[in-house]
Amino acid sequence: MMSTRITSKIRKLLRNENGNFALIAAAAVPVLFMAGSLAVDTTNAMSMKVRLQNAVDSAALATAARLSEEENLTAAQAQAFALKFVNGQVKEDFGAFNGFSVTPTVNIDPVETGGRTVWKVAVSMEGSQSLTPMARIMGKDKLTVSVVGKSESAGEAQGAFSMALVLDRSGSMDWNLNGQKKINVLKTAVGGLIEQFEEADPERKYVRLGASSYNSKLTGSTKLRWNPGKTKEFVDALPASGGTDSTDAFDWAYTAVTHKRENNTHDAKSGQVPKKFIVFMTDGDNNYSSADSSTKHLCDDAKDDGIEVYTVAFAAPNRGKQLLSYCASTEEHFFDAQNSAQLIEAFKNIGYAASKVVSRLTE
Repeated sequence: MMSTRITSKIRKLLRNENGNFALIAAAAVPVLFMAGSLAVDTTNAMSMKVRLQNAVDSAALATAARLSEEENLTAAQAQAFALKFVNGQVKEDFGAFNGFSVTPTVNIDPVETGGRTVWKVAVSMEGSQSLTPMARIMGKDKLTVSVVGKSESAGEAQGAFSMALVLDRSGSMDWNLNGQKKINVLKTAVGGLIEQFEEADPERKYVRLGASSYNSKLTGSTKLRWNPGKTKEFVDALPASGGTDSTDAFDWAYTAVTHKRENNTHDAKSGQVPKKFIVFMTDGDNNYSSADSSTKHLCDDAKDDGIEVYTVAFAAPNRGKQLLSYCASTEEHFFDAQNSAQLIEAFKNIGYAASKVVSRLTE
């Protein structure tokens, strides 16, 4: 009898919607707050780790490059430079994260190999930030992450490369995108790339750069040179007009970087065999599918010959993007830029990756 009365009361309670809502809400609200707090802390942690990783990578690369360039630079001076550099990289992050703090460490070790000194640079950093109030209630005040970036000075062992740009200057490049003509954005992006190379190779010993342009045919080219400023002059003078056929321009780039004079010229300058790059950019479709096929064959040949092919779509339609995706050496070598900022960033990333040949990032 007693169990029957208890059961009856439980059933009435379950049928009482007002009471049930209050009970459910009382149980659910803390859980929702905890889940939201956890999501915020997780997002902040991931963002902090990415930003710190970029900072230590940049600091390690810059320090190794400086050790390569300045023969009289001591390990202590390089360490001071690295600390100043990495602290500068994270300066803006102090306003981005609550209770943000960092502890950077720099290790620089000389390694004798083949009668020369290679400097190994490791920049590590521990970063922390305050957690959300809900997390602190649960007994944890701070979240800490650790990152490390490693690089080594190039010396005379590595660093040489030849790069050919394949640039679309068809009529659609004269169109406005967010208030700017696309051809002018391209010129800005290439200018940024060239600045990176001039910084990485101030003595012009390792980097040779040239470019071709195309609309419905190959419209011009500037040969690979030690002076990247000549390529900038060529690109800055490009007009935008005509149709689109990338075949001959890509063929020019492939022939230019594989010509035996490239190896001979680098050998005479630095004693090295250069790495080879092609950067292929378009904002549209080839006018004929046969041009896609012929360009793909050239891309296959280039990749088979060990050339790294970077491709950049600039607000391009699907068929243009499909061609560029096919031609890229890997998925990471293909950039799908939808606006001006993304195009500039794509060329910046390509320049960063290529510059690592001069001073290699090892981790």
